[in-house]
Amino acid sequence: MISSVLYAIERGFRYVTAHPHILLALMLLVGVPLVFLYSGQQFLRAAESNQDTLYRTQVGFLHDTLELLLLQTDQLNVAVLEPELKKLVETNNDLTGVLILKQTNDSDFIVIAGSSTTTPEKIEQITPMLEFAAVQDNTLIYPHEYSGGRVWLAVKLITNSDQVRYFIYSEHDLTNLDAVIKARKQNAYYSLAFVYLLMLLIAYWQIRSTDYRYLYAETKKANEMKDLFTNMIAHELRAPLTAIKGYASMVEESGQVHGQNKEYNSRIRTSAERLLTIVNDLLDVARIQSGKLKVKNASTNIAPVLNAVRDELLSSAAEKGIEVILDVDESIQPAAHVDAKRLHQALTNLISNAIKYTKEGSITISLEEKQQVVELRIKDTGMGIAAEDQKKLFAPFFRVENDSVNEITGTGLGMWITKQLIELMGGSLAVESIKGVGTHVVVSLPKEAA
Repeated sequence: MISSVLYAIERGFRYVTAHPHILLALMLLVGVPLVFLYSGQQFLRAAESNQDTLYRTQVGFLHDTLELLLLQTDQLNVAVLEPELKKLVETNNDLTGVLILKQTNDSDFIVIAGSSTTTPEKIEQITPMLEFAAVQDNTLIYPHEYSGGRVWLAVKLITNSDQVRYFIYSEHDLTNLDAVIKARKQNAYYSLAFVYLLMLLIAYWQIRSTDYRYLYAETKKANEMKDLFTNMIAHELRAPLTAIKGYASMVEESGQVHGQNKEYNSRIRTSAERLLTIVNDLLDVARIQSGKLKVKNASTNIAPVLNAVRDELLSSAAEKGIEVILDVDESIQPAAHVDAKRLHQALTNLISNAIKYTKEGSITISLEEKQQVVELRIKDTGMGIAAEDQKKLFAPFFRVENDSVNEITGTGLGMWITKQLIELMGGSLAVESIKGVGTHVVVSLPKEAA
């Protein structure tokens, strides 16, 4: 049993050590409220002590005032004194009774004035206090407690010039004072409960934040491992695919295959090219997401890049009977601050997409120089894109779902990669399309360095 408890304690200690945010949460949930509770109790005790001291001072001041009144009066006028005592009791909520007594001999006391009627039993009850006060020089206070609260009985000896002994006796009900202290205690405990609730929320937020940070770190690590794995697999796949594509082209160009074998060889080459495109796209995605894909922007003439892309894709367009029109004024040389290699890749993606999704008609590429940008527009007469699909067009792996598109192969990465490349070069990409009419892709490229 003891070993199990020790083992559980050891495991708990190891867990807290391995997760310091748990220790911080425990400190917030236990340590801080305990500190507040202890400091609050000390403050309340000090407040009660100070309140009692203050009230003792008030009682002493009352007795000193009555003493001055008695000493200044040669012969006590009860008719005047008693109304004053009654008035004093009426105006002071805590004062419940006042008596002025005279000592006739060592053990006999008579009431000469009072705020209320006094019985012999009352005199007999307070006689021990009077006898004890006879040997003191200051006000004596006797605390009493009962079910309804606390009462102080206060006595003070006064000796006049004729050595006649008088006693001031007063009763003070501390119920109202205790009620105020109790209310303050309750407010203090309510405040403590609020602080504890606040600590709970802070501890919860701390734990959740730590969990989020932990999950973020784990997710980041997983993404890094995923990118590393993707890069490794893509590099490993690219070499044999390139070899397959090369050998297939060599066989096709050798003229030694004919008929159905030539068709098989063409399919091998086409499949290898398609797989190589996918591998290259995956590599670009991994580089972009990890921030490792860099662009080297410089002043670049756009027209030669467009001509090169058009020449490379003319054969693909011709196979579908699509005309690719380059509507560019040869007299102007539009220059943009871009990476020529990455611009070539982006334009290849855009124009090949236009060819892929256009069954018949033409594709027109135009350039326009504006004040701050060079605007390139690619217009096709293809199937177009619905408004709801345009919002998702640049999301990775998104493809429009309809019967016409399902027959066209693709990964849904081309437009996302293209948008990322153009934005890395400081440009922007927009699409204007009407389903069944065609699509305009607008590329804006900066003329100067941003």
